[in-house]
Amino acid sequence: MSDSHVDPAPEEEFVPRGTIAVVALFVATLVLLWLSIYLILIARGVTI
Repeated sequence: MSDSHVDPAPEEEFVPRGTIAVVALFVATLVLLWLSIYLILIARGVTI
């Protein structure tokens, strides 16, 4: 065996930051939409 063979560096743990950001934005949008609908219903005096 020769010394020129170098083992590859261990792979870094992948953190899907972009996916987490998209999901967080999606959840925040859903919460805001539901909140706006809820406030509209309360303003109109609609009860369930």
